[in-house]
Amino acid sequence: MDFIISIFTDYIVFINILFLLVIVLLERKRPVYTLFWITLLVLAPYIGFIMYLFFGLSFRQKRVVNEYYKWKFLYDEDIVKDHKFKDVVKWEQTITYLQISSKNKLTNVNCSDIFIDGNDFFDTMKEDLKKAKESILMEYFIFKADGLGNSIADILKEKAKEGIEIMVIVDGAGGYSRKMLKELEECGAKTGVFFPSHFPMFKIANLRANYRDHRKLCLIDSKIGYISGFNIGDEYLGKGRLGYWRDTGLRIFGEVVVELEKEFFFSWSIAKKETKAIKNEYKYCDEVLEELKRRGKTSEHIQVVSSGPNYQFRTIRDNALKMIVQAKKYIYIQTPYFVPDDNVLDALKMAALSGVDIKIMIPDKPDHLFIYWINQYFVGELLDLGVEVYKYHKGFIHSKLIVVDDEIVTTGTANFDCRSFYQNFEINVNIYEKDVATEFRKIFIKDIDSSSKLLRSEYSKRSAYIKLKESICRLLAPIM
Repeated sequence: MDFIISIFTDYIVFINILFLLVIVLLERKRPVYTLFWITLLVLAPYIGFIMYLFFGLSFRQKRVVNEYYKWKFLYDEDIVKDHKFKDVVKWEQTITYLQISSKNKLTNVNCSDIFIDGNDFFDTMKEDLKKAKESILMEYFIFKADGLGNSIADILKEKAKEGIEIMVIVDGAGGYSRKMLKELEECGAKTGVFFPSHFPMFKIANLRANYRDHRKLCLIDSKIGYISGFNIGDEYLGKGRLGYWRDTGLRIFGEVVVELEKEFFFSWSIAKKETKAIKNEYKYCDEVLEELKRRGKTSEHIQVVSSGPNYQFRTIRDNALKMIVQAKKYIYIQTPYFVPDDNVLDALKMAALSGVDIKIMIPDKPDHLFIYWINQYFVGELLDLGVEVYKYHKGFIHSKLIVVDDEIVTTGTANFDCRSFYQNFEINVNIYEKDVATEFRKIFIKDIDSSSKLLRSEYSKRSAYIKLKESICRLLAPIM
């Protein structure tokens, strides 16, 4: 027995040395990320070995992903030249950066509806799904086979039987039903699993724990799009252990849907290793303008902000950074996970010291191990600088939102954390519209009524034990 243990120990040491060489010599990781793994593998080889398998392995060199990543950048090379920025001149640099870095162009004919409750959001989505005439594209991190999931799957099955094109992407580690996917395919739908487990019966065995498809999209007839923080499952209707679920979702009727479709087919190409012809024109502009006229609203400038771990630039992180740096009056942030990197944290500190009103809203209860204490650690660094921190207590706040100066909003699937900035495939939209930004600001202010303000005097009374937990958990920030 001792001989076997000795061999196993030597094997772990050898593998750890190999991992260290890979990290230092081959992986182009951030220095803090590299240092984290080297320290963990040296000081805690057994735990480090297991954690690196789940959280550290990178696929930057994998040909299949990079092949389709390059495909994403082949279309529409001249989009920057084609657009005039006269209506959003302040944010011209942000728009240009996103167009050049990820080929996400600014669209100008859009009409959006805001949802903050899952019941309203999914009721509206299901009505639109039932009216679909051509296609339904869905991409979700979690698609559970429960009450909500089955009700949506039943609609998809009926639509597939009618001959409507149905394509569904689920993440291999998020949460999905293999039986449901099989039933959809039997009805004529197409399905794809993004980086599935090597052992389908045991999703926990999926070693690609970092590089997940965290996107949540529903696109109908190349006409209407839904983007949100809502996954598909009963808990997002407030029926889970966390109670009421406060999230943010958008229903968009407009030409940005074409851009969202391009992102969907990028994910499809990775999941199914096949490409599909993509559209470059939106044929419903007249209908959108009529709807805007009926509502007495002006057309909205909307731009997709997408990112992934193999992108050359960290577009979602950089977009948030740009918004913070350009803010003159206020920055309001809602996020379930507040784990900024050093650049973003420093930018927030500089903004606060420059007189910008910063309000951050986080949950009062955790949904994941460690995250509560990491949140506490990072917001604590900002309290002395005048940043107002609110802990939402009505239920669980899962909203992903940044609104700045009544001028720009970004929302979608990306949390304000390193995992969304660096590790997952995410998708947001920027809305450069005063009326929309103002509406989101008012929603934020209303949410304060369901929150408690974290006071510096209260924070400073934390016990030594809590401070120790925060400091230890903070070390996990590079992989959270």
